[in-house]
Amino acid sequence: MGKKILIIDDDMTNRKLLKTIFNQKGYEVLEAENGLQGLELLNEDIGIIFLDLIMPLMDGLKFLEVIKKEKPQFANIPIIVLTTDDSKKTQALSAGAKEVIIKPINPVEIMEKVINYL
Repeated sequence: MGKKILIIDDDMTNRKLLKTIFNQKGYEVLEAENGLQGLELLNEDIGIIFLDLIMPLMDGLKFLEVIKKEKPQFANIPIIVLTTDDSKKTQALSAGAKEVIIKPINPVEIMEKVINYL
């Protein structure tokens, strides 16, 4: 497969669900509980990022901002925002997210995104 998937979400249940979906398809998954941890895990092997917006320490919008301004070498990694807040959709897309998916997560839709971007 090659490329890894990075999940950045403070909710362990969401991370576990996503990881299970991706592992079943043979993808290697890295997990972070917030944007700061996510930045530490960033590397050239990451093929796609699934990002929650509301997290402690560094939220998803700040993570998008930091990538754009301070880590341009990772700016081409597609970032899919997962959120329950539909009103943040435009803001997330403006900040650099490729797509926004409103939770709850649909495993088929999530895998379609992975296949499209990886």
